Amino acid sequence: MRERLVSADRWGINISANEGKIIQFLISLAKAKKIVEVGTLFGYSTVWIARSLPIDGRVWTIERDHEAVRQARKGFEGCGVAEKIVQLEGEAVDLLNGLSAHGPFDMIFIDANKSAYPQYLEWAADHIRPGGLIIADNTLLGGHVAADEKPESLSRAQYTEMRRFNDLIANDSRFFGTILPTDEGLTVAIRR
Repeated sequence: MRERLVSADRWGINISANEGKIIQFLISLAKAKKIVEVGTLFGYSTVWIARSLPIDGRVWTIERDHEAVRQARKGFEGCGVAEKIVQLEGEAVDLLNGLSAHGPFDMIFIDANKSAYPQYLEWAADHIRPGGLIIADNTLLGGHVAADEKPESLSRAQYTEMRRFNDLIANDSRFFGTILPTDEGLTVAIRR
């Protein structure tokens, strides 16, 4: 899996091994069986998730990039976790409602289009069980979300929508959560 990411010049975009362990720990703690992942890339985080699921566990993972979907499928087969994974190809905002029949879910992991995080969160709020986990990567955007003005390295939408996402997690009574201080920030919240 790592070799595929490195050869495609995508290593470093994925979660870290430490974040993978944190996610596995939280899945185990929550006894999660049904998980939605928004943003597969080559499937590195999906493998961490799938390996922590019980035999009857399932992760539905969404990716819009066709080549990434293809590479992820190879990785899932190579890691022996393909039977626990349902891959969906397309824009997450278009595909999420189609998953509603499989809910409520135990966990939602968000690591995709940064400017759509609030939309993903709203869907999660309606489709996750009470006490279910919402985990999101890159929520500090390298520390840039704390800046008073948008840094040049981010689009206006990335900057404003990630700030809005963090505000929702912090101030919306439906959630109880925090941002873990990983390199990019890993938000962990519970649906009340």
